[in-house]
Amino acid sequence: MPQRLVTGVAAFGLIGGVTAVVAAPAEAAAATPATAACVFVNGTTGAEGTNAHGLPEISGGSTFTKPGTSTCHDFNLWSGKVGVSYEGWLYYGNGNWGACSAGYVRYSGGSIVLCTNVEAGTIEAVTSTNGSGQSIEIMD
Repeated sequence: MPQRLVTGVAAFGLIGGVTAVVAAPAEAAAATPATAACVFVNGTTGAEGTNAHGLPEISGGSTFTKPGTSTCHDFNLWSGKVGVSYEGWLYYGNGNWGACSAGYVRYSGGSIVLCTNVEAGTIEAVTSTNGSGQSIEIMD
């Protein structure tokens, strides 16, 4: 007797010494949500500065929040101006921003990593050597 793989929910029972198999349609098993992916967002660069307490800060430009649904572990620049260098920043609370350890990274097309291992919910920003207000697209 050929063997058959049954997808979906199956119920097995013993009826008079004969095994019966009842299977639900495979569509029921396929109802799980699709795998999440990296999130792409457009924005602008901000300017690096110092706040009243002498702490680094970012002013102007867009801030981004690392989504919990993203499969990306890093904060990446997806699109910017070729030849310009970009730096990622993370917000730690109480007016405290910190530049990522990668520093300024020159953009030559494609994707570049600005910050590694960024946790969901973290507020992020980008500065550039071309100043604030530069159009960018991030991959988060």
